[in-house]
Amino acid sequence: MRLNDTTDLALRVMIYAVSIKARRFTIDHLVEAYGAPRSTVMKVVNALTRGKFLTAQRGRSGGLHLARAAHEIGVGDIVRHMETDFDLVECMRSGSGCTITSSCRLIAPLAAARAAFLATLDTYSIADMAISPSDFGLAAS
Repeated sequence: MRLNDTTDLALRVMIYAVSIKARRFTIDHLVEAYGAPRSTVMKVVNALTRGKFLTAQRGRSGGLHLARAAHEIGVGDIVRHMETDFDLVECMRSGSGCTITSSCRLIAPLAAARAAFLATLDTYSIADMAISPSDFGLAAS
């Protein structure tokens, strides 16, 4: 199983957010920290704010910050919000064209593996992912 690049960046944005504690941050901070294209960072931040993982405040003293306490934001929830396709193979997709779907014995183990993957992520919150602000070249707060 592979997460898409926007999910990867979303998780890194959330690691940044939790690691800098209560400081507000901007899209430009994220671009600098990760070297990702600004348009991609904007897309990811918009998805995270729509999902109520981040809150955006406009204005001179605005910026981004966690929408709620870090221990309340599950890693599995972020992945589920960002991923658009958990159908690992053709037979797991609606309207499957595979001729053996009705008798296939692969579907159940793949579904179980997917469930186990997400269940493992559900045991972690974004608080568990915090690293030192110095890892981003920032002074500790």
